[in-house]
Amino acid sequence: MAAVGRGKTRLSNGERSAYFARREAAKVLGSVLQGDARRQAVGSIKSLIYRPCIRNKKATFALVCQTLKHLPIIKDVLDAATILNAKWKRQQDLIYIITYDILFGQAVSLVGDAEKFLMHQKDALQTALARLLVKKKVKTPQDLVDLYRIPEISKPRYVRVNTLKMDVDSALLELGQQNMVKKDNMVPDLLILPPSTDLHNHPLVTNGSVFMQGKASSMVAAALDPKPGWEVRAILLDPSCSGSGTASVRLDHLLPSNAAGHASDVTHTERLNKLAAFQRKVLMHALSFPAVERVVYSTCSIHQIENEDVVKSVLPLAASYGFQLATPFPQWQRRGLPVFEGFQHLLRTDPVEDGEGFFIALFTKRDDKNHSEKQATCRNNSKSLARDGCTSRFRNGKKRIVINFAHTKLFLMWLHAKQSRRKRDNFNTGGSYRPMTTDCF
Repeated sequence: MAAVGRGKTRLSNGERSAYFARREAAKVLGSVLQGDARRQAVGSIKSLIYRPCIRNKKATFALVCQTLKHLPIIKDVLDAATILNAKWKRQQDLIYIITYDILFGQAVSLVGDAEKFLMHQKDALQTALARLLVKKKVKTPQDLVDLYRIPEISKPRYVRVNTLKMDVDSALLELGQQNMVKKDNMVPDLLILPPSTDLHNHPLVTNGSVFMQGKASSMVAAALDPKPGWEVRAILLDPSCSGSGTASVRLDHLLPSNAAGHASDVTHTERLNKLAAFQRKVLMHALSFPAVERVVYSTCSIHQIENEDVVKSVLPLAASYGFQLATPFPQWQRRGLPVFEGFQHLLRTDPVEDGEGFFIALFTKRDDKNHSEKQATCRNNSKSLARDGCTSRFRNGKKRIVINFAHTKLFLMWLHAKQSRRKRDNFNTGGSYRPMTTDCF
């Protein structure tokens, strides 16, 4: 509305909030719809909403989600009403948001040009909606919404404690002051709160003491179970994947492509094949590190080609490096698909039952104990040499001691002996003597 932008009309706080929330929602909606149309991820709805530039996050999130739920109906109504000219079609994302508010949401105040235009066309919109009800053989707008809507999944809110900043019991106590909260029975630093608990502005979240993470994704790091001092010894491999197991978390079920059906089977299969080829490559690379003792391979995919098939394809290579499949969380009942011997070691979570569809495979060195002792011996020897300013290197199959730091006691003793020998040799042969310097080290 021109009057809003030019300061000609004084708005109430509610009108101003609604005006800007609709425009912020339109920007998010536009990004989501463009990415969905191009089949290119632009970020989840939640990640777009919780960017710093979005001020009224709660109202914007509600508007985007509700407009997406009603979008097929809104499009049908607008087409039937034939009220949009070229000017308004260029602002279709904002038109969708305001049309939702007029037909299904709260009363729209006349505080913007688009709002004024659509409110003047309210009778035409409502008439088109009534005709659509008759056409679809339903009685109420809610019945019409139910025809298009996919049931939502309600699941607990999980938060993971950052134990570098806070212990689990302290986080439990502080979160419990305003919410019902309990510890998870599998992941040690995971807490469970009621569904839809809003923690985005909670002090523990904003200062990094806890962070919101689903149980399935939290199980990945817990399966690796790294210990202090385990650098270059444990790898958590989470490669790019189809993301099919977290579609509900990203609210993908609200997108037009989901309602209309996914891309063609050929395109879908080609994408999965490319992803699986990449996943095999990086998993083989992870297993090749000599000092590594534990590797977790994880995806948020439900597809066998990205999960069991990838693991099966690398098993011979893994065995040649001394790796075998171990069983993360033995008490967990959902295991891998029975497509090869040893599938029971693999772990799956279900998108519906568990809220997320994850896959976890844990590779461990068969001689973990001996390998650990060897690594410890090497580290101890290295530390001893480092204290004396030395490290060991191999050249032509022979071990050499290399002095790294000049002016240490050991270095000066070595330098004095070396110079004495050179001086004596030069004296015996009649050559000239030139003192050694540290520049050559």
